[in-house]
Amino acid sequence: MTNFPFFETLCIEQQQIKNCAYHQQRYEQTLRQFYGESAVKIHDLFDIIHHQADFSTLLELTRCRVDYNATTFQIQFFPYQRRKIARFQPVICDEIDYSLKYSDRTLLNQLLAQRGDCDEIMIIKQGKVTDCSIGNLAFRLGEHWFTPDSPLLAGTQRCALLEQGILQEIPIFAEDVLKFDEIRVINAMNGLV
Repeated sequence: MTNFPFFETLCIEQQQIKNCAYHQQRYEQTLRQFYGESAVKIHDLFDIIHHQADFSTLLELTRCRVDYNATTFQIQFFPYQRRKIARFQPVICDEIDYSLKYSDRTLLNQLLAQRGDCDEIMIIKQGKVTDCSIGNLAFRLGEHWFTPDSPLLAGTQRCALLEQGILQEIPIFAEDVLKFDEIRVINAMNGLV
């Protein structure tokens, strides 16, 4: 097991941390669930990121990765370029569990290796659409956006879009995919816009 079994990826855009409260909530829930209430030291992600970075130098879209364990953390910053994902390869995996944002992505990488000439995978678990290898999925039907009610991980962008009423959560089965007009990947770095 790595020294930092969990991580958060935060988006810094126009010198602002996006959805930080959602990341803080997931970080705290993960610590308590995995280590137990008495074993953890809670840090304020907003404060530690601001302490580590000179935001005046972060002029471009920046991916901030916070690796952590029960008591400590490590922070890295990377320039980020959004990429277009147009083709998805469905991959069935009934045993996958990624309910916490684990640093060990071995199984996700093995599934991604099955994408063939597609850009990304669409993970199917027990007949239902879950996520792709790098985030949650959003499906457009007409002018409405939907997301599967069976995500592997409750992503922060997904939570924000659900709370804002931009996304609706519904069951989406593998056979339902073709009825949608568009599919997008949503994660900390990529919203619907």
